[in-house]
Amino acid sequence: MKQIVWGALLAMASCGGPEPNAESPAPYERYLGVRELGLRGDAEAVRRIVLLLDDRHALVVVGALEALADAGRKEFLQHVIPRTRHEHGLVRAAACRALGRLGNEEGLPALAAALGDPDPSVSRSAVRALAGFGRRPEVVGPLVEAVGAKEPSVALLAHETLQALTGRRDVDRSKEAWAQALP
Repeated sequence: MKQIVWGALLAMASCGGPEPNAESPAPYERYLGVRELGLRGDAEAVRRIVLLLDDRHALVVVGALEALADAGRKEFLQHVIPRTRHEHGLVRAAACRALGRLGNEEGLPALAAALGDPDPSVSRSAVRALAGFGRRPEVVGPLVEAVGAKEPSVALLAHETLQALTGRRDVDRSKEAWAQALP
C-alpha cells in the first residue's frame, strides 16, 4: 500500500503545470506565452504580441494588452484603443488599464467613452485610468459626468476620484454639485 501512495505522490510531483507557449491550443498557456514575450521586448516579440491582440480567446488578448502596457511605450496606443470596443468586457477593462499605464494623453477620449460602457467593471477601470492623468479638463469633465452614472459603484468611484484629484471633500455626491463646484 505504501508503494502505491508513494507512486501516486511521485506521479503528481512529476506532473508539470501550464507552460508559457504563445502557440499552444490552451488559452492559459497562450496567455503565459504572450506575457513571456513581453519580457523580451525585441521587435519580433512585439510583432507577435500585436498579432495575439486578435486571438480568439479574451484571456490571451488581456495578456497581450498587459505586455504592451508593461513595455510602457506610448506609441502602442494605436494597438490598445481599438480594444476598448472589444466584444468581451475583460478585454475592454484591460484596455482601459493599459491606456492608463501607457500615459499617452491621446487615449483620454477612449477612456472618457469607456465611462459609459454597459459593463461596470470597464467603467471603473476607465475611472481609475483617468485618475492617473491628473486634474485637467479632459479628465475632470468626464469624471463629473460619471458621478451621475446609474451604476452606483461607478458613480461612487468617480466621486471619490474627483475628491482625490481636487482635494475637495465638501462636495455632495452628484453630477450637479461637482459641475457647480469646479470652474
